[in-house]
Amino acid sequence: MRTTAVSQRGALLLLGALLLLAASGAAMAQSCVFRNPPPAGITFPALDPSNATVVTASTQVRIRCTGAGVPPPASWGFTGLYGTNPNLRMKHATLNAYIPYSVGNPPSLVSTNGANQTYQITATILPASYVNAYAGAYSDTLTISITP
Repeated sequence: MRTTAVSQRGALLLLGALLLLAASGAAMAQSCVFRNPPPAGITFPALDPSNATVVTASTQVRIRCTGAGVPPPASWGFTGLYGTNPNLRMKHATLNAYIPYSVGNPPSLVSTNGANQTYQITATILPASYVNAYAGAYSDTLTISITP
């Protein structure tokens, strides 16, 4: 049974990080690593279907890329337990129900401090994705992969 009278739904997106090393030629390898502090979870505010709007939440990720040329990461990948960007989904805590979301790709560069780069990871839920969703808590675990 879908509950439309419930005005708030909480959603949490846990963020995991994956280290990916990539070679850019036989002689010189580039690599990127995630730096401390580790990424925090992305927590959406309560979702109110009676006032359905685009909902966003974000966290910051610090990385360090080293090697030939030291460019920023060439590509980012976002994979959840229930899909891959842009078709990510959060699962209801007890029901077989989902709320779709997406992650902006590429993330926004916030700052550079030496070789460390800080990026803003922003997740988005569209109004149509939750206006008829079951009430309750939803979550996903998001894995980030980077390729230099």
